[in-house]
Amino acid sequence: MNSINQKKLVSITSMFVMLAIVTVPAYAADSMSRASTNTTSNSVTIDITAKDFAFNTSTITVPAGANVTINFNNMDAGIPHNVAVYENKDAKKAIYVGVVITGPKSITYNFVAPTAPGTYFFRCDVHPTTMVGDFIVK
Repeated sequence: MNSINQKKLVSITSMFVMLAIVTVPAYAADSMSRASTNTTSNSVTIDITAKDFAFNTSTITVPAGANVTINFNNMDAGIPHNVAVYENKDAKKAIYVGVVITGPKSITYNFVAPTAPGTYFFRCDVHPTTMVGDFIVK
């Protein structure tokens, strides 16, 4: 890789880090309605909880192409849940489908976010009409 391409790569990476620094505190102010997010370089860790047949967030935002780690905590005793990400609300084309777990239990999911920015869709496959949200790639 020549030095011009290296400088462009460093510049793009720096923009993602700056976006994370600006975005993460905004999420902290509204932690009850948003997932907890921690972004490092091109990786992001998201904490999501299922409780009373609802996710603790309706929006997840990640950088394009990021390595995504979801720490999923199912607090509903005896109830199965998962987190699955799809191209859109018809849920015909999966980006990632997490293993269904019966609560109370936690699991970690890992996948790569789409490289194309846009609004995608996430849901619990067991409760696909009530446990839903937007998966935003920037």
